[in-house]
Amino acid sequence: MPFVTAFAVALAMSPLCRRLALAAGVVDRPGEKKIHGAATPLLGGVAVALGQTAALVGSGAADSASYRILAAAGLVLLLGIWDDVDPHSEILRWWVRLIYEACLAGIVVAGGVRTGFLGSAWLDIPLTLLWIVGITNAFNLLDNMNGLSAGVAAIGSATFALLAARYVQVGPEQLPTAVAAAALSGACLGFLPSNFRSRIFMGDAGSLFVGFTLACVAVQGSWRSPTVPTSVIIPLLVLAYPLFDTTLVVILRLRRGQSPFVGGRDHSSHRLVRLGLGRVEAVLLIHLFAFAQALTALLVSSVTLRLSLLALAGSVSVLFIFGMVLRKAPAWEAAAADEEPANG
Repeated sequence: MPFVTAFAVALAMSPLCRRLALAAGVVDRPGEKKIHGAATPLLGGVAVALGQTAALVGSGAADSASYRILAAAGLVLLLGIWDDVDPHSEILRWWVRLIYEACLAGIVVAGGVRTGFLGSAWLDIPLTLLWIVGITNAFNLLDNMNGLSAGVAAIGSATFALLAARYVQVGPEQLPTAVAAAALSGACLGFLPSNFRSRIFMGDAGSLFVGFTLACVAVQGSWRSPTVPTSVIIPLLVLAYPLFDTTLVVILRLRRGQSPFVGGRDHSSHRLVRLGLGRVEAVLLIHLFAFAQALTALLVSSVTLRLSLLALAGSVSVLFIFGMVLRKAPAWEAAAADEEPANG
């Protein structure tokens, strides 16, 4: 079973990747824009990627598109490793990263993995590229506390796996999509025990790999529903929280005249802690939000367009109100980093 294989491999490889990171000096050190108080090994994303690869290859159900996605995600992983090893590299400017990610997304699109609901390749291809690059970086931004990005990714990929398996008769892409999604969910869950204990961080390597893979899976599958527009709503619901967090951060930073491409302690998770929640509580609350959105997506897959739009409007309204509350919370101040033990 892909889920079990990926879980076991990621669980076993996480401590080994920790040792490798310590030996190579690839650690995330405390700083002005960090909330942890001690140097912590990176390269946890390598364990996730190995779990995903082992499960996908061992399943025997992957198609050419799945291997193309895996290869492109592996190249994204290399970009993340470079950034983890040399976070101050002058070469890896934000626009260079975006171009690189867009080119890898183009490799996936060239293999036939793209949305088709607009009915025109001239519109569908740019939309798919924007989606893949956007979700990739949304998970990169979301990776700011222990267990946050991996947990949200595990919930989202498990939802996609259930939907793809439920409607496996829709097309030949459904089984490979279900396998890839189940593997990613298992790999993320296998990584979580080490991550929650602050033994190792996912790093840019992991968050970029997870985000890229999940974005591609969302496009690869056919989300069975009564209407085409309804099927488009499902990925938006499943990945609503990463989209929400990224939108909130970008808007608030632009209002303050800051660059949205520079790291900071002003994400939704940081603001929840400033409102009085513990770090674990903040992460679990966000997991609950992601789980609620996933359940909504599962329900939407079986209802009409009108009910789907109502569900989407309800989800957007809840997140909008949540965002209005969070924007009143102060961003994580420098002194707050020392209020609790180290976390990632």
